Amino acid sequence: MKKISTALPLAAMAVLIGISPQYAFAHGHTSFEINEKVYSFVVGSLNEPIAVDDKTGVDLRVTSMTHAEHEHAEAMGTTPASKPVTGLETTLKVELQAGDKKKVLDFSPAYKDPGAYRAYFTPTIQTTYGYRIFGTIEGTPFDYTFTCNPAGHPRSEDDKTEVEVSAGVKRIEQGGAFGCPVAKADLGFPEASMTTHDLKNAVSEAKDQANNSGTKGMVGIVVGVLGLAAGVGAWMRKKQ
Repeated sequence: MKKISTALPLAAMAVLIGISPQYAFAHGHTSFEINEKVYSFVVGSLNEPIAVDDKTGVDLRVTSMTHAEHEHAEAMGTTPASKPVTGLETTLKVELQAGDKKKVLDFSPAYKDPGAYRAYFTPTIQTTYGYRIFGTIEGTPFDYTFTCNPAGHPRSEDDKTEVEVSAGVKRIEQGGAFGCPVAKADLGFPEASMTTHDLKNAVSEAKDQANNSGTKGMVGIVVGVLGLAAGVGAWMRKKQ
């Protein structure tokens, strides 16, 4: 079998799967060799740039081509024809990762957009998010984590280092990036807005302060009562 040395350039891949190059550049793209085929994953977040407390979701698009199609295209000097991969909502899931927090979501196929899948969620803090996509592709176990880039979408050369991901799965190219959530205050208008997480913390701190103030006040009252009792006792002893 002839070894594949290249995968689809990002701009060409964007045209083939029906999305604009600008949209693709806001996502990461990674190509894998799986079961004698080349699968191209375009992964990012819906409605980028995404902000804390704003509804978004994992945006996944998968296309594939056979080795024969790729070799023929190389011989002819053309771009290989890539086909949308449908039905992955039944074999793949996504695990959201943020620090030690994890949550598994199901994918839903996008309406009238073959090969595209969504998994909706709302980010609640500004941090680095990972999208671990796992399950099977044509019976082969697949498990790979795509991580957002705090720097946004820096342009750089694609990494074509081949990496054995697991049995039957080899990463042959990756490039692009998708951004991490930005601060809610940065996009607030006409006034900056606190996040739900920050508001919850502020309320908790206010309660703690109120409880501490109440405790201190109660201690003062108790000390005063004890002092009064001691004074009355002394006065009574003096009278006697």
